[in-house]
Amino acid sequence: MELKFTGRGAMLNPSEGNTAAYFEDEENFFLIDCGEDVTDKLIRMGKLNQDKNYYLFITHTHSDHIGSIGTLQQYLYWICGKKLKVVFGADMKYANDILAILNSFGIVQGTYDIVNTRMLNDISSMFNRIRYVESNHGDTPLKSASLIIETNEGNILYTGDIADTRVIKDFLASNFPDTIDKMYIDTSLNKSPVHLSLEELRKTIPIGLSSKVYCMHLNSKELIPEIYKWGFNIVESDKSNLINRDLDSLNEDELNALESELKRKLEEINEIRQSNAGPYFKKTR
Repeated sequence: MELKFTGRGAMLNPSEGNTAAYFEDEENFFLIDCGEDVTDKLIRMGKLNQDKNYYLFITHTHSDHIGSIGTLQQYLYWICGKKLKVVFGADMKYANDILAILNSFGIVQGTYDIVNTRMLNDISSMFNRIRYVESNHGDTPLKSASLIIETNEGNILYTGDIADTRVIKDFLASNFPDTIDKMYIDTSLNKSPVHLSLEELRKTIPIGLSSKVYCMHLNSKELIPEIYKWGFNIVESDKSNLINRDLDSLNEDELNALESELKRKLEEINEIRQSNAGPYFKKTR
């Protein structure tokens, strides 16, 4: 199973967008984290107006992971007539913080649902089970958790901002190589008190498994060529975010996609001007 991303940047790398992932089937939409720009992107992509159940996993309560939860819940409830289902698990030491954030946003209880990870078992053919595992976000006072998604194609690890390799090592120890599907791991160019460095990741992943690693939550454009140099992958984010990216961080496919989008926008502008639509485009003497 492959996750799709609305963005792949760290908090202080806004050109890449807030890191958030989603996957969906005919009846359900599953979202992992909802930073400040995530809900806006999902609305523009038309993802929130579907006739589906909407589930949200939160790895921790930094704003680039939960910042648009209020807008997400309100849009689903008042515009789409749906209740956001916030997924809780046993290893979420920050569950009360999420409830406090919802309360501080003025979100009325009863306009969203709290569901336990156990309630998701076998509700979708995409996975068999999803669970939170406690992880270490370093010297930040916030607690954090990662996700393990068990599928018929293998198990998936999705880290929720980690400062050490423990959750990766535990995942590797409990899975034979042929039972690992993918590992989505937040990665920084250099070691920091709150994030895992590329060097630490490289030393942790066994030879032969680098192709199963997909780096995300990137903190700089300089990190991108270094990731590829060591044989890891990088998640691809929604193409609508390309306009905000540094051009030298785009690969050939992304450059082509951006060129096509800019040409389309330019054609729209010319059509508006030619039709003299609106007072701002009327000719003056």
